[in-house]
Amino acid sequence: MTTTATAGVELLLVEDRDADARFVERLIHEHQSARDPDGERGPIEVVDVVHVNRLADGLERVRTTAPDVVLLDLMLPDSRGLETVDRMVAHAPNVPVVVLTGQNETSVGVEAIQRGAQDYLNKGTATGELIVRTLRYAIERARHQRTLVDRNHRLALLNQIVRQDIRNDVSMIVGLGDQLRTRADPADEDAIEALLEAAHHAVDLTDTAAEVIDVIAGDDLEREPCDLLAVLESAVARLRRDRNLEIDVDRSGVEDEPIIVSASPMLESVFTHLLENAVDHSDRATPRVAVTTAATADRATVEIADDGVGIPDAQKELLADPDARLDSRSGMGVGLYLVTNLLEAFDGRLEIGDNYPRGARVTVTLSRISDREP
Repeated sequence: MTTTATAGVELLLVEDRDADARFVERLIHEHQSARDPDGERGPIEVVDVVHVNRLADGLERVRTTAPDVVLLDLMLPDSRGLETVDRMVAHAPNVPVVVLTGQNETSVGVEAIQRGAQDYLNKGTATGELIVRTLRYAIERARHQRTLVDRNHRLALLNQIVRQDIRNDVSMIVGLGDQLRTRADPADEDAIEALLEAAHHAVDLTDTAAEVIDVIAGDDLEREPCDLLAVLESAVARLRRDRNLEIDVDRSGVEDEPIIVSASPMLESVFTHLLENAVDHSDRATPRVAVTTAATADRATVEIADDGVGIPDAQKELLADPDARLDSRSGMGVGLYLVTNLLEAFDGRLEIGDNYPRGARVTVTLSRISDREP
């Protein structure tokens, strides 16, 4: 298999009727000759058609010399019906398969796709242009699927490294540092505290990185009705506990009943990171963070305001631009990257502005749904 976007394509045609096989080959040849009178190639060029009459011969061919694509008849001497698709796909899962069906067999073609074929063609209506275009799309879809599978394997490995290997080692550093704290010479206390602070920060980063991996992989993003106020209160309680500081929460803009939004349990990570960001970027000895909630019939907002150093206008513009997420000038760390991706998945909106007289004001807006909806 050597196909690239424009390279020569080898087609394996599994068809027991020699007349039908010759007809398919002629259609392909005539279409490519008419399309390329000056020798110019299209997106793909079928340069070799290998024809076999039996499924067993086709399976042997893909085992020894995998083609770029298979055109597979379902009614063969040694295999009939959708079982033919099952056997070919099981034997060569990385080779795209296009099924040849007879008249009035659309439902068979659809089921063939459900069983792993990339597409199907009706023998009675196939043209040279349709055959070549279908083969091209089948090859491209199969390539995209292989890329997706490879990406998921890489993400799974990275997930294991971040969640287990790195986090376990850093947690061990934290534990050993805590033991040294009570035994070390007073002269070493500052160094140990700095070590522990860095280790705790590394633990937080690995947790955030693991959440980012979940977002990229699409894990834990299935949307469901979520109680916005309960999620927000959980994030606030966590920060109060971990940072030992007071956060003012104003709920006067909402009614007493729950505010239900369409999100996932990872919505708590949005508020956790925004609250932590407000505290971490403060130059005050005791940072002050004010959280205000409001709701209308169809939308809910959570505003987080701090009294820190604020955010320059140029940086605010970059942070608000989804295409600039990875721009080093935006100052977007892994936590804010996670926030923007999660809100995008929830059809939410993030706005960043100035607080008065100083600091930043971040507003999260989400669509509200009825808590009585199924």
